[in-house]
Amino acid sequence: MSVYLSVAPPDGFTGWGDAEWERWLREHPWEAAERLCSRGDWAIFLCQLRQHCPRAGDRLEPLMESLVNERPLSSQQTRVLRDVLRAARDELSAKPATNAQTNQAFASAEDLEALISAARARAGKEPTLADVWADLFSRIAPLLESAIGKGRGIYFGNV
Repeated sequence: MSVYLSVAPPDGFTGWGDAEWERWLREHPWEAAERLCSRGDWAIFLCQLRQHCPRAGDRLEPLMESLVNERPLSSQQTRVLRDVLRAARDELSAKPATNAQTNQAFASAEDLEALISAARARAGKEPTLADVWADLFSRIAPLLESAIGKGRGIYFGNV
């Protein structure tokens, strides 16, 4: 299973009835969802943010339940997520990827080593934790920017 993300309709769409949906979809075709990563990697990523990004992690905590359960984020929450992920990437850039293996009961040593090895091959050097998650950061950033530019939130799912 994979995690998919797209720009959501305007805030409040989860309470829409059939008439609101029909009107919206006539005027705004549904935007394609982007595959971010596997669900397993998504869970590891969120756990790593919580564990290795003390400043960003504190700001991420109010969004964590929605992110873990792949629930829509409002336009305001999407702005917060963008800012938190920027800060998290900076924090992760200062830490070697081998830190991923410390105090990690959530992911197997084999899964973590595979992520680190792939990052080492891409980077051509000993990777940082930001290098491990570079592909995910590069996939999610444009989606967040697109949603913010439209004054909308994000929606998880492959619709």
